[in-house]
Amino acid sequence: MAKARFTDEQIADFLHQSKNGVPDKQLCEQYGFSLSTLRRWQALHAEGIRRELKQAEANAGKAFLGTLAVALLLTLAFSKSIGALVIPLFLFYCLYYIRRFRTLTAKHIKEENTALARTGLGANNAFYQFCWITILLLLCVCGYGIVQML
Repeated sequence: MAKARFTDEQIADFLHQSKNGVPDKQLCEQYGFSLSTLRRWQALHAEGIRRELKQAEANAGKAFLGTLAVALLLTLAFSKSIGALVIPLFLFYCLYYIRRFRTLTAKHIKEENTALARTGLGANNAFYQFCWITILLLLCVCGYGIVQML
């Protein structure tokens, strides 16, 4: 088997430069590889990111079901207020997941396209959207509760 011309670190640097706006043709000419090779590296990198995102979403689904089960068990065994103690933990996990999703997607998305990729059709990660909806819903409920106390 032939030795690779470029190390993984060099390839990662090429992809990073491409992501940050260096024209692909200029990269190819400067470092001596073809445009099809760069496209292949980008496709492999994108597949790795998709795999990481799917794994993160699967783990998030398990965490959500576990949190829901614990909350229901605590509510049934003790009281509603004890079951409600799980809510802050779930909110913390939602914030953690949003941060993790953004970190993973930032590895692949060009800086100027980041906001577009996380909204609309680009954000097809169900748990990411669910986390935002949950946070907004709980903020509305808390706000309503504060208004009712006044």
